[in-house]
Amino acid sequence: MTTFTDTDLIDLVYELNDGELFNDVLVIVGEAGLEKLVRGYDPASIAKYGRRSMRIDRPLVANVANNEAEAIAQATAQLDRGIEPVATLRITVISSTLTLTSAILDMEISDKIIIDSTLLGLNATFIVESIDLSVVLPGYIVAEYGLVKARAGE
Repeated sequence: MTTFTDTDLIDLVYELNDGELFNDVLVIVGEAGLEKLVRGYDPASIAKYGRRSMRIDRPLVANVANNEAEAIAQATAQLDRGIEPVATLRITVISSTLTLTSAILDMEISDKIIIDSTLLGLNATFIVESIDLSVVLPGYIVAEYGLVKARAGE
């Protein structure tokens, strides 16, 4: 896993994306008349960001005893992933050393990298979502990466 520090970064844009924030999850298991409802919510996230609801419809499976347990597990997993906005980051790096050049050229979509910026107080793992490479001077590569903060289980 590659780590970028303040000395590697030319530019860094940090944003919070609340498009996938869900803090009130309703899981409906089964068809009309046989439905079981399981609801999970996070009061702290609701107070901080407002209520963001998600509804998940699940078919009734043959082993009825497991339906509710599976619905609870699904609601809990969604809450674990969705109660905070997703941090997105766009960084620009220039290949100032052979090691950095190698890291830039080896980077692929879905790779994990660590951003360790003491200036910003940021030390977190991110997943690469986009890569844009260009050559600015002979022997120097500029890389722009679109990153999303790794969440629980990623």
